[in-house]
Amino acid sequence: MKKTLPVLVLLLFSVPIYGQQLIDRVPFRLIHELIFIELKVNDRHEPLNFMFDTGAGVTVIDSKFLNQYELAISGTTNIGTSGVRVQLPESFPNTLSSGQATTLDSISLYVMDLSHISQYLGFSVDGIIGIDLLKKFILETNIDNRELRLYSHENYSYAGIATPIPIEDLESGHFGIPIEIVPKRGDEPIRLVVKIDTGADNHLTFHNETLTRFNLINPRKKYKIREGFGADSTLTQNLRGKVKFALLGTKRWRNIPAIFEMDPVNRISKREADGLIGQEMLLDFNITYNLMDRVVYFKKR
Repeated sequence: MKKTLPVLVLLLFSVPIYGQQLIDRVPFRLIHELIFIELKVNDRHEPLNFMFDTGAGVTVIDSKFLNQYELAISGTTNIGTSGVRVQLPESFPNTLSSGQATTLDSISLYVMDLSHISQYLGFSVDGIIGIDLLKKFILETNIDNRELRLYSHENYSYAGIATPIPIEDLESGHFGIPIEIVPKRGDEPIRLVVKIDTGADNHLTFHNETLTRFNLINPRKKYKIREGFGADSTLTQNLRGKVKFALLGTKRWRNIPAIFEMDPVNRISKREADGLIGQEMLLDFNITYNLMDRVVYFKKR
């Protein structure tokens, strides 16, 4: 009897938590608060630096690899970036791989010049990936350990302590989450839907329609200009402001910097979200994305 209990204890601790079928751990680097992982393209020996961008509805590769990697062009596609639409060459099919067991087969790569992002960050940005990873895996951005944890959808059961936040569907396969803000010129909370954007290095961004609908701009105040660009090199000039409070789940922030989109490029853009939540706020959490069950878990760090 004295030997039975230790054996049982060992057996219990050797069994993985039910439903947490961890497939892989992919290390990442934070460059200017943005997440970068290394991915091999079509089994090439040297991996490339891909930004993990939850706001990216397609996977992009820098145009310098078009000839170098002998990518086969299957056609051209219109995609939306920074409020405008651009025509991009599409290469299909391709395989992306990373870590010990992470493989994405039959992936379309959209060819775009990313040199302006590399120049801005002072770091070689070879590609951008988002929805293709999120569709295949349940994905956790574990900031504490600097790794993406990828889980199988089969029999998955979240074992953490965070409360699930429901995903709201947006245009073109994007998704958003509810957030409450209190503007500088008010005391009543406003419920908004913001797109989770790990490709944005700021706090909050509010689209032009949201500014108008909720009267967020103070006409008597002189705002500073914030220059920016997206995946394409379109330059934008918007306003830098703040909101009094922001609440996401059980996390509350005060006096939060925000971008007020007033550039003509942004005004003509048709987006269903009220704005974006960027890395300056998202890095307060280890986040688990479960797009199949339409929930996201924000575990406070």
